[in-house]
Amino acid sequence: MAAEIVAPARRHHTPGEGMNFLAKQGFHSKQQLSAFLTVVFSGQIIYSAFESFKIPFYQRIVDYYGLTDQQFGLLFTMLGTAVFFYIPAGWINNRFHVRHVLMTGLAYRLVTALIMILFRPSFTIMLIITFTWGVWDAIFWPAVLKGVVLFSGENNKGIGFGALTAFRAGGEALLNGIAIATLALFSGMMLVFQSIMVIYALLTLPMILFIYLWVPKDPAKDGEVSEDTEVVAVSSKEAFQGLIQTLKFPRIWLAGLVGLCVYWVYTTLVYTTPFFVRVYQMSETTASTYATVNALVLGLGGGLVGGYLADHIFKSSTLTLGITMLASGAVLFTLIMVPGEKSWTVPALIIISLSAFVIMMAKALQQAPVAELNLPHELVGSAMSVNSFMAFASILWALQLNGYILDSLPGDPKTAFNYIFILITAVAAVGSASAFALLYLNRRANKREILSDQRTQ
Repeated sequence: MAAEIVAPARRHHTPGEGMNFLAKQGFHSKQQLSAFLTVVFSGQIIYSAFESFKIPFYQRIVDYYGLTDQQFGLLFTMLGTAVFFYIPAGWINNRFHVRHVLMTGLAYRLVTALIMILFRPSFTIMLIITFTWGVWDAIFWPAVLKGVVLFSGENNKGIGFGALTAFRAGGEALLNGIAIATLALFSGMMLVFQSIMVIYALLTLPMILFIYLWVPKDPAKDGEVSEDTEVVAVSSKEAFQGLIQTLKFPRIWLAGLVGLCVYWVYTTLVYTTPFFVRVYQMSETTASTYATVNALVLGLGGGLVGGYLADHIFKSSTLTLGITMLASGAVLFTLIMVPGEKSWTVPALIIISLSAFVIMMAKALQQAPVAELNLPHELVGSAMSVNSFMAFASILWALQLNGYILDSLPGDPKTAFNYIFILITAVAAVGSASAFALLYLNRRANKREILSDQRTQ
């Protein structure tokens, strides 16, 4: 049976009076908004019981499982094996609807997360489980991105991707905040930490129900998701042909390089807690609280501001990425010059907060440039998969490399972090240059298309 993909129709409908607010935001119906929000939050809930703890509970996870810094990095490197499967997963995301992919991925994560949390298996078993998470992530995350593209509205991509990052950051910060408060109440007992992880893993159950209720498998039958969408049938052969066509599109690969640099810079935020604990002797509770507040306020704000700037000020997610990447590199570089003395804690906090805000602006738009390539909707799934292959490739080496640097200089954490910041500054510069190059190529391609249309008229 042919899969069903949402593509733009040639007709246009005016939203009813009751939908004026939603229409202004690019949402034409409550069904579309419900589907969009469900997709967005499913993109956070799946990571709530493990990955989302890596920033505020870095040290606690290391202690809970008895890991070294390098082993911690290796676990997340296993998650990064997704990059090897993103491209073949493009066929799946062309072939199957978002609804089916998300429900299956959440169910698998629930079972395996409970094994990780309750049984604390050997490091080898942990590597195997996180490897399978990486494989599933190659299918799951492009489905989330595809859902954002399909359910955010035709002229609302920046806000759509910004909301994805902002709401995910807000949801993560809220859950982490509850965890921090609970641990403080019970004096940081490891049993309490384990119970929190179990509860957060179980949150996948109601999310599966919400997807079943609100993300339609057939917009034409189950209630129109958007008033400017229609259903297009795609066979297995056509889905594969679409994947091959996507692989031949050079600008998708350049957009992926931009995303790779964005995510590499973003990994720096993982070390917020150990940075202040090891360099400025801040307590773990205080550092975790600061990291959580950062994620809530700056993540939420950065995501929404980034999306707004892309849609309403710079009129381009690619241009916005070029500017924010340049700014993030500059801000992080200033941190190198701040002494690692306790009296300099406040300036360091201010700089980290500023860098987090700018980085989250860029992270919000990490894969939004794909939406500016004017691809047919039937190629969106494979395009997001190919782009994800590049965009998240840095997880294969970034955390492990940083862990190696930290392990190599255990007695001088300030110098170790300085090396990391210098490296990240260079990565940000490459990302910025790549974004500006992509912007130039996009504008040139658009001009060619306009001239071609004029000649045929």
